[in-house]
Amino acid sequence: MVENMPLGGKRQSNIEALRLLSMLMVLNLHSFWGYDYNHGSELFQVVDFFRESTSICAVNVFILISGYFGIKWKAKSFFNLIFQVLFYSFAVYLVAVLIGAIDFNKSEFLNCFKGLYKSWGFITSYVTLYFLSPWLNAFAENTPSRTILLYILILFIAENFIFLSTGVINFCLLYIIGRLIHKTEMPNKLRVNANYSYWIVTFLIFVSVFALYLKFHWDAETMCRIVIAYSYSSPLIILQAVFLFLIFSRIKIQSNFINWCASSCLAIFLIHMHPAIKYIGYYNYTESLYELQVSEHILMLFFTISSVFFGSILIDKVRKLISDSIYCCLIKIYRKIPNKIKSFDTYLPNQLREII
Repeated sequence: MVENMPLGGKRQSNIEALRLLSMLMVLNLHSFWGYDYNHGSELFQVVDFFRESTSICAVNVFILISGYFGIKWKAKSFFNLIFQVLFYSFAVYLVAVLIGAIDFNKSEFLNCFKGLYKSWGFITSYVTLYFLSPWLNAFAENTPSRTILLYILILFIAENFIFLSTGVINFCLLYIIGRLIHKTEMPNKLRVNANYSYWIVTFLIFVSVFALYLKFHWDAETMCRIVIAYSYSSPLIILQAVFLFLIFSRIKIQSNFINWCASSCLAIFLIHMHPAIKYIGYYNYTESLYELQVSEHILMLFFTISSVFFGSILIDKVRKLISDSIYCCLIKIYRKIPNKIKSFDTYLPNQLREII
């Protein structure tokens, strides 16, 4: 995960708080079952759709943060990202087997080595973005802001009308927007009431989506593909993410607790969206809450989201201890390898070595 380590060497707690909020918003999104008329009264369904609309920019916000600070290639950061993905790929699967939630399957177990699941599509796109980041950083640094805006428009058109929600292109689009926000010092220079703008855009998203739902009764998968609905590449949802980022970028706060929690926020997604427990766990339970009275539903939903949120963070602190220990061992081994073997030039032909 990209590091939020600006000038003073300390993480900016306001942005770390936003990173945590984005994961809370993801949990909120994944607890929404309002497409089914059997889930609550008509008024409850309206409120439910509005709740969904407030959080739909969660993934976009996460990528904007990465773009704003820029993903910088560091051996430990990349190791932590890959180790975290593989750790939860195996750990969640094995725990689900041990508690009897699923039966052990050899092919599914071997599939854990890949750590690539449809329900973890965000992670696959994020790792791809990690590899693309050096080129995106160089482009943003060496290109005038107006030209960057033009390329943002090109990527937006490509994502929505040619490639149709591929994920990776939208991540690149949001990453470049984040770089542009940083390059132009937008939080300080843009004179706009970000809080007011966020709620206006949220209301517009809600009206658009709910009107489409009443007219066509589309399901969640369809809604997430429509550019005027809940597609992450929707201009309204991108604007919503930008305004939310501006709100938090202008907050002055420093908290070690926020920073401590935020360093483990990715675990929240990896745990509750693991395919071994996605539907029989968080999804199934949050859908069952619609059978309760409204007040009970709200209370239990708050308790469930809070438990998954803080529980995942605490679990990840154990993972982090294991990860740090393994990394230290690998570094010790690496330092004992002769420099000639570690040198890139060693493996180049003489002719190519002279050119480079």
